[in-house]
Amino acid sequence: MPPTEATDYIQHLNKIEKINIMKKLVLISLLLVLGIQFSCNTNQTPDDTPRRGKKTMYLDESFKPFIKTASEVFSGTYPDAELNLVYTSESDAMKALSEGTARTIFIGRDYTKEEKKYLRSLNITVTSDIIANDAITFIVNLGNTDTLLTQDQIRDLLSGKRSTWPNSQKPIEIVFDRVKSANFNYLLNWIGTDFGKQVHAAKNTEDLIKYVQTNPNTLGIIGYNQISDTDDPLVKIRLKQFKLVGIKGNDRYYWLPNKANISAKKYPFCRPIWAINSGAPDGLNTGFVNFLNSRQGQLLLEKCELGPGKGTPREINFIAE
Repeated sequence: MPPTEATDYIQHLNKIEKINIMKKLVLISLLLVLGIQFSCNTNQTPDDTPRRGKKTMYLDESFKPFIKTASEVFSGTYPDAELNLVYTSESDAMKALSEGTARTIFIGRDYTKEEKKYLRSLNITVTSDIIANDAITFIVNLGNTDTLLTQDQIRDLLSGKRSTWPNSQKPIEIVFDRVKSANFNYLLNWIGTDFGKQVHAAKNTEDLIKYVQTNPNTLGIIGYNQISDTDDPLVKIRLKQFKLVGIKGNDRYYWLPNKANISAKKYPFCRPIWAINSGAPDGLNTGFVNFLNSRQGQLLLEKCELGPGKGTPREINFIAE
């Protein structure tokens, strides 16, 4: 091979070698970039775990004290967990779940089989837990002497069959805490017919209590959880603003709503608090519901003076001798 051709050939080989080196460098650089990205992705903290995330939950307003207290304890225990609670009616909470606005709701009943079938058609599967036992509570003006009622009398008053107080014979007005609330829906289903014309609803529990204070012949209907925690300064004030009505049970006695009578099912209008959850099994929604069912969550019922849901587990220490 002539010298000129040999020189050109060597230069050609050197050029090819440089190109190959450049390709290798580009490939190595690309692999390094991809490796860094993969490392960053795998080291990212998940934004929805049983103890981390931000979720909105809807609940019937009558359950506000217990759920609010539980959410504050939960968020205090797990600072990366943020719960936004929306206080509304039972019916609106159920609507929020079916529309996907909320994954977890707290209401006064479980979904029926037909309702769960409808939810499945929307690709929504729910789990249901009784987290506590509450009660529907009847209140009257401080000047009202009609403080004992039978279940039959309540049914007649709600349906409009009777329109006066049993003892005083004065015209009665019945006011719920909120239209379509857990209390409203429960008693509407219980009487099995429409409410009478003397039945109305306030905007919330606070408005109802004020109405009972200024209208002597009103029978108010609220959730017991709104007055159950007697250590709460607000509850102490409320209990001075009205009287509780004793309801005749299935025996010959009249019972007031309290933890003992709710737990023993002596008070006739006991009503569970249901947690309905469609959240991910490993997400914050499920984490909070599990917390409510845990020993710590159930012990909060001691403070709120509600009946237990699944029951507070007992810890027994065995000592070998």
